[in-house]
Amino acid sequence: MAATPISPFAYTDRRVWRACAAFVTLVLVAVLIGIGFVNLATLPGDVANAPNAGDIALYKRIIAHVQGGESYYTAAVRELRENNYPLRPFVVVRPPALAIALAAISEEVVRRALLAALAGITFLAWAWRLRAVVSSPVLYAFSLILLATGIAPAIVPQAYPLHEVWAGLLIALSLAVRRPNAWIAAVLLGVAAAIIRELAAAYLLAMMVMAFKDGCRKEAAAWAIGLVIFAAALAVHAHDVNALVTASDPASPSWLRIGGWSFVLQTTQWNLLLEAAPRWLGVIVVPLALAGLTGRRDDLGQRVMLVVFGYVAAFIFVGRDNNSYWGLMIAPLWPLGLVTAWPALVQCAADLRASLVPKR
Repeated sequence: MAATPISPFAYTDRRVWRACAAFVTLVLVAVLIGIGFVNLATLPGDVANAPNAGDIALYKRIIAHVQGGESYYTAAVRELRENNYPLRPFVVVRPPALAIALAAISEEVVRRALLAALAGITFLAWAWRLRAVVSSPVLYAFSLILLATGIAPAIVPQAYPLHEVWAGLLIALSLAVRRPNAWIAAVLLGVAAAIIRELAAAYLLAMMVMAFKDGCRKEAAAWAIGLVIFAAALAVHAHDVNALVTASDPASPSWLRIGGWSFVLQTTQWNLLLEAAPRWLGVIVVPLALAGLTGRRDDLGQRVMLVVFGYVAAFIFVGRDNNSYWGLMIAPLWPLGLVTAWPALVQCAADLRASLVPKR
């Protein structure tokens, strides 16, 4: 009997695709580390705002005005105008929810305590969730340490006026509490994050996409409703800001700067480990963490990967040098990739080696 001819398409199987993905991952890790070292001299050593200076002081003054009975928008627009901040487009004025909420609390120590409490709850929620996905006690302890390095900015005394700190913690907590059959709390937390800082709307979109992919129509609809609520709140915010802004008010420079990988590295400096370490450590650690996120095959890991990769991709194109604090949006999440960085790299090497072995 004549031998059945082998189709050339027979080699286009799972091994080939896995090998291609492994090759791209390893090349990207090497390239990103190389780019980081080339631009090492231009990376800032300390991205933290000084206490009572810059944006933090601005937000504190606005909170104080609102606490004294002034309208949020009147206070915010006046403060921005008097301190030579741009007032157009409307997104340069932060949404009012956080300032109004903090103004309702008279003592600053209580405001700090509330942010610390949110950080603690987020840490505990992830500690509980990671028990089911990290089998080794050593890796579990390592995971908690990495998680703590990303949450640490929330306990800095002057952090509470920063919208990104609250939104980043709410995103992380939303991911931790979300289950396939229990997602209402996750949606509410995600919507709260987006109302505090509009950058969190990307998280709502990512979760809606994942729900659609998994065939969870009710959950996808809930995330879509969350996006509608956010859009409505943003439209009201735009109307209230534009009612007070004049054509003579300065406009903000464009955020489309294509800062590339260097700007991404700046956004990741909001981490306790990297802030205290030499700058070259972040150049190596961040690409490894992103590679590690690709090694997670569980549902939670896939969502974390999509959220982190989405923001990282956006930061490559959008953001000025003074916007590095945007990295607080994913500060609690990306360090978790270091837990699976080594297994992910080993698996990439194994996939490449397997593609070189003739198929029987």
